[in-house]
Amino acid sequence: MKKDQFNISDYLFHILVNLMYGVLMGIPPIVAPALGIPVDTLKEYLRLLTNWNTIYGITKNKSGATHTNIVAKDAAKLELADFLRPFVKKWLYANMPPCTDEIITSCGMKPHSKTRTNHKGKPSQNPALGIKPNSDHGFNCSIRNEEGRTAKPDDSVLMRIHYFEGTPAPTDPAKFTDFQDYSKIPIILNFPAESAGTSITLASCYVNKSGEEGGYSNIINTKIP
Repeated sequence: MKKDQFNISDYLFHILVNLMYGVLMGIPPIVAPALGIPVDTLKEYLRLLTNWNTIYGITKNKSGATHTNIVAKDAAKLELADFLRPFVKKWLYANMPPCTDEIITSCGMKPHSKTRTNHKGKPSQNPALGIKPNSDHGFNCSIRNEEGRTAKPDDSVLMRIHYFEGTPAPTDPAKFTDFQDYSKIPIILNFPAESAGTSITLASCYVNKSGEEGGYSNIINTKIP
């Protein structure tokens, strides 16, 4: 399963998706029109949310849930999560303004990191990112330090790849909507088969033990193989 803010337990997922819809459609204020979200898009959100809420209500009492119920619950969760991933990219993260960090936070999502390098204690190096398509609809990636080596600098504990699926991508990697962390090589970033052909923009950075990011690498624009 894709590692992101929707890859959480059923209980937390239930809270998140209902909170987000409530914030967007709550009174007062109704946030959705201010963000330009089309009525048909919100209707689809409500349809998928209703399906999820119904089956979740049946399955949260595990002793009374059948195998068929569990399968239906997993399918409803996957369908809603797949809808919300591009939804939050387009209408929240890539829609600023009118969207704000406060709206994103109130929806239960994490706002963009504002951490930067060139301050004491933060990673001091900007890595170089390289990618090669693999047979699993993804990329074998290399993140090299300023000496051209794959070793992390002493002030870093993680290598992070920020990425944005679709177009147009933000010019600032901090505004890319997804990321994956790696503590060691190999660095492999794979996607579902149905993502093949989708435009993707990637950049990398180092992260210290406090979670602060250093400067970003070169930006790569390509398509998911």
